[in-house]
Amino acid sequence: MKQGRTLLHLLLYVFGFLLLWEWLLPLEQITQTSQVHYFILFVVFSIVLIFLRTPLFISWPAKSAFILISLYLIFREANEPVFSWFNDFGAEIQSNMALVVSRNWVELSPGFRSLLFFLLLWQMTYLLRYWLTVRKRIFVFYAMTVFYVALLDTFTEYEANRAIVRIVIIGFALLGILFFHRLLEKEQFNGQSQLMKKWAFPLTAMIAISVLAGYISPKAAPIWPDPVPYIESKADQTATAGLSKIGYGIDDSQLGGPFIGDDRVVFEVTTSSRQYWKIETKDVYTGKGWITSEQSSPLEQFQFGETFIMDEHLRNEGNLTKASFRFEIVYPHIVRPYGFMSVTGDETSGFLRYDPALGKINSFTSDGRKMSLKEYTITYENAKYSMKELRGTTGLPDGEKYDRIQTRYTQLPGSFPERIRDLAVELTKDEDNWFDKAKAIERHFQSGDFSYDQTRVAIPTGAEDYVEQFLFDTKRGYCDNFSTSMVTMLRSLGIPARWAKGYAPGNYRGAADGEYRMYEVTNNEAHSWVEVYFPTLGWVPFEPTKGFNNPSSFAFDETQAQSSQTNPAEPSEKEVEQKEEKEINREKESTKASVVSGTGLFPWIWGGALLLAVSALGFVIFYRKRKRPFSSLIEDNNDGTFIEAYDMLLKRLEQRGLKRKTGQTLREYAAHIDRQFQTKEMSQLTQAYERIIYRGDDATSLTGQEKELWEMLMEKAGG
Repeated sequence: MKQGRTLLHLLLYVFGFLLLWEWLLPLEQITQTSQVHYFILFVVFSIVLIFLRTPLFISWPAKSAFILISLYLIFREANEPVFSWFNDFGAEIQSNMALVVSRNWVELSPGFRSLLFFLLLWQMTYLLRYWLTVRKRIFVFYAMTVFYVALLDTFTEYEANRAIVRIVIIGFALLGILFFHRLLEKEQFNGQSQLMKKWAFPLTAMIAISVLAGYISPKAAPIWPDPVPYIESKADQTATAGLSKIGYGIDDSQLGGPFIGDDRVVFEVTTSSRQYWKIETKDVYTGKGWITSEQSSPLEQFQFGETFIMDEHLRNEGNLTKASFRFEIVYPHIVRPYGFMSVTGDETSGFLRYDPALGKINSFTSDGRKMSLKEYTITYENAKYSMKELRGTTGLPDGEKYDRIQTRYTQLPGSFPERIRDLAVELTKDEDNWFDKAKAIERHFQSGDFSYDQTRVAIPTGAEDYVEQFLFDTKRGYCDNFSTSMVTMLRSLGIPARWAKGYAPGNYRGAADGEYRMYEVTNNEAHSWVEVYFPTLGWVPFEPTKGFNNPSSFAFDETQAQSSQTNPAEPSEKEVEQKEEKEINREKESTKASVVSGTGLFPWIWGGALLLAVSALGFVIFYRKRKRPFSSLIEDNNDGTFIEAYDMLLKRLEQRGLKRKTGQTLREYAAHIDRQFQTKEMSQLTQAYERIIYRGDDATSLTGQEKELWEMLMEKAGG
């Protein structure tokens, strides 16, 4: 009888393990959990100890040792000594316990999470023993397993067709064995071992026949449709009640209000540099939003591959490059960079049509229907705007063309608040040209008074003006608030300006052929900015939105007298080097004067000269590292350079008003920065930083992508 009971328990534990195994199998597919075999082996080891009825003073240390050894094998660094790892892991547990107490679950380390999962499995094996040998009931756990696997099959990529068959077999076997076990104990039959063997045959036959019948029988179509689209649509309706979803839209007549992010990829583009991806412009401000004036110019038609000039800054200097687009969400309009010259897509059929009122290009089939292109390539000339011509503009020349531009692009509603114009006049009172006036207004929005926000954004009611509400009341909003405010302020000064919309440059995704790079643009990159008209250059983009950076290039071709009037838009690399050189020279002169003016200091001259040389060398080294710290990171694989570059980025962000709060973790801060910039770049860079700081990785594990991320973030932070 004892032998029969042992065999019965063995069968129960085997089937119990198989049922628990079904919970572990999907983990690698639906989560970022790896090396699941360690967890499965732990379950087997624990069940074996239970089956052997190992005393607690042996089983507990044995299980603990198994867990620690497994964690060591999973998370150790190459050739890391055991005792060194144990010391580090002890400190890791201590720090993670503090996170648990503060309920900061997101920041728990992978090692500590794995430890918790091992402890959960330890508890599960205890419950299995309780359900199988004490309660002798398993239906609840069996039903939960069926529900769990069905849920994964419905809402994830996990295919559970075979898993359901296995669970049915295991579950029926367990239910049958446990029912007979309870019956034997209740009736106290003699020869229980023989009865168990006799019971096994009909049980096996019943399970086999049931499974076979279910497998070969015809399958009816589902009575209900797939519930996932319905549930997702209802979830979207609930989440977006009172909210808009970010992305490109046509109607801009009523701006304001919160919206939710959308990280769906719109397109991927391969090009040589970051660009604004422009779609259209609007010219009539209503006090609530933007509309387009009535069509005054005829639509212009041109062919694929045909050169079509629409940007006046083009100088035909041969500085041509390409941008190749591949769309995931297609539209009939063409997304283009500044300096557009031609587009190649479907040259065999169809044509393109340019709408001068919107500045928008649409693609059409040969019979005149709008068509959406999945892929196309644009040839364009890299826009580079002359600072000499920008600062030389104080008005428009005489002529009918310029009179039309002045009238159309300085339009404001009759009820436009006078205090907006007063603010614009106050901000630009010290400037004498259009460019510096525009930069003064642009800088105003970078102050700490204004905040970038997508959720707590007001909508003007009644006669309230959209811009007035933002400038003097809420001072909180997103790109539409910033760009519309700057356009109207410029117009109030008589400077022609218009509202442009499209997409921000996007997120860097890696190098392509030669100097080309690939960027991914999602709906989160939908953006609006400002264009100001300069008679010799055409429409020049400006970027007032906090947290965004203008990717345009400027040619610093001014004379010394001109450039000394005001601060340049973007300091060139040469100007930075000249400034640093002057500072070094001033430091040398100052040191020399202090040494020579002393008495009896001749013996110290050589020492002072040596000290000066070392200081100058150190300053140059510091400058070179400060200027391009990632160069040595990529070339020399220097951990310290990476850390220095990351610290520099934190300081730059703090200078821009994005200061890290007290008690805020790096990951929380990185997530905050990503929300501000609408990217994932800061989180990716922070993960690389944490791997070096906390896990001891070296710079050899990094790639050129970290350099690109750092440079893009420094640009966005104004570095």
